[in-house]
Amino acid sequence: MEPDEHGPGSAEDWRVTAPVRPDTPHVRAPRFLDLAGDFVSAILIIAGGVFAYGFLQIG
Repeated sequence: MEPDEHGPGSAEDWRVTAPVRPDTPHVRAPRFLDLAGDFVSAILIIAGGVFAYGFLQIG
């Protein structure tokens, strides 16, 4: 190791173990939109299945 390099565990160890995500409206908005989009997609898939089932001639 060169004399100007820092070893692991030193005070100047630059590695990040976990990503830091601030809790701001700009960070929460995409997560909310992703969750809302999944919810709307699920509702449309279920409603479409129920609607299509009403048109089937069974029996």
